[in-house]
Amino acid sequence: MKKGSYMIHRAAYQNENYQQVCDFLIALNEENPLHANWNWARFEWMYEHPFTKKELLGSMGLWFDDDRIVGAVLFDMYFGEAFVGALSKYQHLYPEMLDYAFAYLKDDQGLGVTINDKNSAEIAEAVRQGFFKTDASESVCEILLEEELPISLPEGFSLEGFDAQEHPEEMGWLTYQGFDNGEDKEEFLQKFEKPTQKRPHFNPELCIVARNAKGEAIATASTWYDLRVDYAYLEPVCVTPKYRRKGLGKAVVYEAINRARRLGAKRAIVISDQEFYQRLGFRLTQRFSFYWKKQERVIHGVTYRLERLLGKGKGGYSYLATAQGKEVVLKQIHHEPCDYYQFGNKIEAEKNDYQRLLDAGIRVPRMIDIDMEQEIVIKEYICGEVISNMIEQGRSVDDYFPQVQEMANLAKRKGLNIDYYPTNFVVQDGTLYYIDYECNPFMEEWSLERWGFRYWGRG
Repeated sequence: MKKGSYMIHRAAYQNENYQQVCDFLIALNEENPLHANWNWARFEWMYEHPFTKKELLGSMGLWFDDDRIVGAVLFDMYFGEAFVGALSKYQHLYPEMLDYAFAYLKDDQGLGVTINDKNSAEIAEAVRQGFFKTDASESVCEILLEEELPISLPEGFSLEGFDAQEHPEEMGWLTYQGFDNGEDKEEFLQKFEKPTQKRPHFNPELCIVARNAKGEAIATASTWYDLRVDYAYLEPVCVTPKYRRKGLGKAVVYEAINRARRLGAKRAIVISDQEFYQRLGFRLTQRFSFYWKKQERVIHGVTYRLERLLGKGKGGYSYLATAQGKEVVLKQIHHEPCDYYQFGNKIEAEKNDYQRLLDAGIRVPRMIDIDMEQEIVIKEYICGEVISNMIEQGRSVDDYFPQVQEMANLAKRKGLNIDYYPTNFVVQDGTLYYIDYECNPFMEEWSLERWGFRYWGRG
């Protein structure tokens, strides 16, 4: 593909691209801190993690300008979660890359991507492609390394730099216990697999192990540092259960950070906002929400295939979906904050407001199904022209004033207001439908005459 004067091509990841990916992630984070949750060190840590499905690495996608990587779609250990990012000059590639991620990196449950809460452009594209924001998130916390951090080690314990790549079994056993997989060493040995290759940027002096008086490794923390960046990345950190709450976690973290500081690091980052790190002085700097996409959603035994985004409202995202050969609207409730509106239970409100509108005699799409647990409403799809689109195109909507006025009168008789904003009204074969289910107790200031008509060109 061409963009301006340069040629871009896509290729599947190969092992020889390893260093290029690291270089790309360094460049990406240097120009755009909104991708700080994915950096070269996280990629290196993931690459040789025992849970990483090595046979799937070739499914990762790389976008090149000549021989330089300018965009990448990577997964985190296994299919189902992906990172998608492009250098700012190549941000136009993001829609294609996100589409690639869903096509090649999803699992049976779909695909999740993390997006910085401040990255409005990537959020908008993800939503357009059918990704739902979830309650899951990950955070980046950092600590400034202006001076050496004080280390207090309990009597009988010692710290050392440890070459985990020369002694993978010992490190594996330590982390196996430290991440609460149990204390059965025979079981561990049955599961243990020696890494197939070494991490090329691993520095054993930055891998800290605490030992007890018997010489057993009982806590560890590692930092990853490259002279081209100003940060050290902290991963992993763990203490075996028997030795927790003795200050050993703090000691190994501070030692690893101090050693990175002596090499030139100005700050250390960790992808966690656990209270443990906050007590050590780390402060939240960025939050990344998970956006999830399932091409199909199953509601009470019926499978709905998402086709495209229809719109986003205060309470949810509406998608055109198909099921059993028919088009419907699937509305997924969201819980994003709204500065000008206070919500109660949104899914209960959808159900109750729908009945109020029916009782008032207001023409709305038929509710086909509702899933209270998944917070999804399935309703009739009214195929027609949206009033707001007609207004934006400079076309008159005067012919539909009598119909919206009739709806307003019906609502007022029942002591209700509906949301008169033009995006909520669709014309089908000359008939006007109110396609939202929202209604509220009547207040004159939010009536059609006082509020709604100004958006219909009569204010």
